[in-house]
Amino acid sequence: MLQRLAPALLLLLPMACGHGQTAYSVTQGLLRPHETITVRIARGTVNAYAPLVGDRSDRFTVEAFALPASSPPPPRIRAARGGIDVDAPALRLLLIRVPHGVNLRVISLGGDVNVTDITGDASVMLANGSANLMLPAYGQARNAGNGTITVLIGSAEWPGTLRFSNTKGDIDLSINENAKFRIHMHTDDGTIFTDFPLRGHSKGTSETIDGLVNGGASRGVDIEVEKGAIRLLSLAPQY
Repeated sequence: MLQRLAPALLLLLPMACGHGQTAYSVTQGLLRPHETITVRIARGTVNAYAPLVGDRSDRFTVEAFALPASSPPPPRIRAARGGIDVDAPALRLLLIRVPHGVNLRVISLGGDVNVTDITGDASVMLANGSANLMLPAYGQARNAGNGTITVLIGSAEWPGTLRFSNTKGDIDLSINENAKFRIHMHTDDGTIFTDFPLRGHSKGTSETIDGLVNGGASRGVDIEVEKGAIRLLSLAPQY
C-alpha cells in the first residue's frame, strides 16, 4: 500500500469547484475497493461523493476550502494500513470524492457531514452537527451533541449490527423494505414512528421497540436517542 500510494498522491494548487469558489489544497490518488478513507476534521462541513462522471473509478480527491480570512495548513494525508488517513484543520468545507467500493470513516469535532452515493459503507461520528447519508450500500452514525441524523440504506444486507445514536436530535432511518433484521429502538424523551409492522411500549417520556423485520436475521439495527424522535421507514428499492 505504501509503495503504491506514495507516487499516486498529487498535491495541486489551486482548483475551482462548481460553485465558483477555489480550493486552496487539492490532493488526488488511487485506492482499491474495500480500502478505507478515514477523515478527522477539527471543524467544518464534510461533503463526500462518488467520483465525477467520466473520472477514474479508483481515484480519490480531497479538496479543502478555507474559512473567510483564514490561512490554514493543508490537510495532512498519509498512507495507512488498508487505506489513507486525512487530518484536516478547521475549514469551511472539505470535499471528498470516494472511489468505487472504498469505505469512508468521518470523525468530526464540529460541523455537518453529508455523504451521497458512495458505493462503500460509511461510518460517521459527530461531536456536534448533523449527518445526512444517502447510501446505495449501508452505514451508521453517532452524534454526541446537537443535530439530526438522516440515513438512507439501499442494501438489504450488511454484516453484524448497524448502530445509530443521538444525544439531542432526531434520527430518521430509511431501510430497504426487503431487508431482514433484528431491530432495537429506544428514546429517553421522544416518540417512535415506523411503517414496518412493529409494536413497542412506552413509560413516561420514553419509548422502546424491539422486534423482527421480515422475520429477522443475524444482522441487526440499534437506534438510541436521549432526547428526540426516531423514525424508521421502509424504502422501496429502485430498479
